[in-house]
Amino acid sequence: MALKIASDVKYYKLASELEQAKELNFDKADVWLDFSNKSLDLHTNNGYVAIIFSDYDELLNAIIKLGRELAFRDVIDALNRVTDDLTFYKEHPQLEIGKDIIKHLLSEVEKARNELAEGEHKLMIKMGQLEPKEIDRFIESNTEVKKAVEDATEKYRKLCWKGETDDDIDDCDEVLPAVDVIYYAIPEEKSVMVVVKVDKIGEVYKYVEKYSSAYDFLKAVDEYSSKVVDFW
Repeated sequence: MALKIASDVKYYKLASELEQAKELNFDKADVWLDFSNKSLDLHTNNGYVAIIFSDYDELLNAIIKLGRELAFRDVIDALNRVTDDLTFYKEHPQLEIGKDIIKHLLSEVEKARNELAEGEHKLMIKMGQLEPKEIDRFIESNTEVKKAVEDATEKYRKLCWKGETDDDIDDCDEVLPAVDVIYYAIPEEKSVMVVVKVDKIGEVYKYVEKYSSAYDFLKAVDEYSSKVVDFW
């Protein structure tokens, strides 16, 4: 089983982070993790190629390096655009926004950019979510999850009575909110995180399982990825 790490990655980004990609001829690629072959598989606009690593530690380090560059660079680029837009917001010279507001927003953007640049945030890879038919089984198999979902359901029904949901108020006593069970891989911590979210309520349960080696972690990621469906 393979897990998609990233989609439509441009050549120059891959080549700058993966030495093995420099000699390849493509414009962009989808990047997949193949645990069995210790490889990152590139499905490019010019064919398929597997970049094979000597061991699982090397493979994990490549995932971390590439993932951080792709995820954080995109965010930093977006923050830079926000800074430019705020700095030169005077598209309508007749209209003014208090300078203190602009200064505050610029300060917050700069703070976020510095935190990312200094590596104060961890990389998380969305592996996918359980299919609806598997969610009930998952809830029933864990007493803590079951209790969290039941409590969230009561809150949801109260919102229903207040008219703050789209459900028919006549059915509020019986209504069941949608529940999502989402899996994340956290490479730098060699851990897998499971998050349960309930519609209108938000996150109600979170569990993190850590692994002692790159092999154990990537094996777990491979096994979990076979149990979930893609977001896209």
